[in-house]
Amino acid sequence: MSLKKGLLLCLLVSGTSLLLYFTYIPLTKKWLERTEEATKEHFQEVSGIYYVAYPRKYEFIIDQPDICEQQKPYLVAIVPVPPGDVDARNGIRNTWGKQKVFGDKVVLVLFLIGLHSGNDEEILQEKLRNESQQYKDLLQSNFQDSYRNLTIKTMVMLEWLSKNCQQASYAVKVDADVLLNMNNLINMLVSLNSVQHNYMTGLVWDNSIVIRDPSNRFFLPYDVFSRDTFPPYPLGMCYVISMDLPQKILQGAREVKPIYIEDAYLGMCLEHLGIVPTKPPNIELFVVRLLKYNRCYYSKLIAILTENTNQMTSYWTDIYSSSQPC
Repeated sequence: MSLKKGLLLCLLVSGTSLLLYFTYIPLTKKWLERTEEATKEHFQEVSGIYYVAYPRKYEFIIDQPDICEQQKPYLVAIVPVPPGDVDARNGIRNTWGKQKVFGDKVVLVLFLIGLHSGNDEEILQEKLRNESQQYKDLLQSNFQDSYRNLTIKTMVMLEWLSKNCQQASYAVKVDADVLLNMNNLINMLVSLNSVQHNYMTGLVWDNSIVIRDPSNRFFLPYDVFSRDTFPPYPLGMCYVISMDLPQKILQGAREVKPIYIEDAYLGMCLEHLGIVPTKPPNIELFVVRLLKYNRCYYSKLIAILTENTNQMTSYWTDIYSSSQPC
């Protein structure tokens, strides 16, 4: 190789190296900055996922604002359900949500939903509007409907009750997979003789242990909730509140940072307010464990957690297939 060619090759290699160097450094710096930012966001998400952002600025896009004034219910049943689960809503409409009057007590059943996300969002929203026109029992707020947002869903429910249903005596929140014997619930409330205040009942859990196992879906780290047990609270599957409580809980919630476990969070708000949940006359009226079905026994309960809508429907149909289940 001649000296001239060698010098030319050396200059070419050096120039290429410098070009790669000055190109690589900014790219590497950008990549590191982007990675650092993503990592920071990741850890912020991990540390914040057990809290709930509740800005109190949600609005109802499907609403029934005058329905309590029109129907004057004694009891309002609110069923939180995913937007796309029309089978669950129809299952309740055809079973325990069908009867509207018990003696002289009017019952109102409403379904609370949030926003659906996905490619079929617009199609589902149109179906929801049609469903609302047909049944007039949907409440839809503009929060994202998800498991982690159940606390938001609960607080939005309280907002609606406080604003629109002060004339009712009680509200019951009931999950869609719960078999509710409405007549038994009405009888329990009427037996109290007078309308209660600061009243919340259901399957009340005392000294519920805070889960510290990260693999458990109810896990909470110490920096979110440092105590070993939660304050008393009724299990979220079904609980009853007097109608003075929604506004009080909403006020108390301004001082209690929301966590994603919605029923435990209500217990935290009640403790902040100095209110203790009331146990029902018989704690076994609310059943969370799945029991072997027995028509006579099930007919005497108030709320039973089932596996799904089909099971709930079959139990209800069998119980009410006869005027004398026992």
